[in-house]
Amino acid sequence: MEKEEIRKEFFKLKLKGNSYAVCIRILKASFNYEVDKRTLQRWTKRLNETEWDLKDKSTRPKTVHTKITSEIESEVIRLRKETGFGEDKLTEYFSDISHKIVNKILNKNGLTNPNENRSKRIKYIRWQREHPNSLWQMDVSDQKIKGKYCFAVIDDCSRNCLGLFAVNEATTSVITHLID
Repeated sequence: MEKEEIRKEFFKLKLKGNSYAVCIRILKASFNYEVDKRTLQRWTKRLNETEWDLKDKSTRPKTVHTKITSEIESEVIRLRKETGFGEDKLTEYFSDISHKIVNKILNKNGLTNPNENRSKRIKYIRWQREHPNSLWQMDVSDQKIKGKYCFAVIDDCSRNCLGLFAVNEATTSVITHLID
């Protein structure tokens, strides 16, 4: 149900002499519309003091201030065609507009050159070995635990931990010795 209709029903109830509490209960039961007492008081005051048609006022602003005037737009287009500069370089010629506004003007008039190399992202393909022991992944912990680093070897296919070692230092010679 429209808000105007609910307001009309409220004013009918109020004219019959019902209190705000009773009106709130009836509106909730009849229309499943929850309203506060303060809102009903505002409605009553607005109806008494103005010529109100029970509709909400528009929230659209009366004046819209834009930085882009037709003169600025034509000047940006003229400079772009003469020089071939991009948005950043064109912004240097205008002190009162940003590069985003220049970019908006260029996009609107089809004067941008999109990157040809940019394409749609390729669908993710899981990278995993098909056979056990064909690839091992190794990782060394960043922090010491009881004075030693933790070194783990994991099989890529089965995701099983093949070995977990505690080493004093994580150097290439120590790791290759453990793997051999």
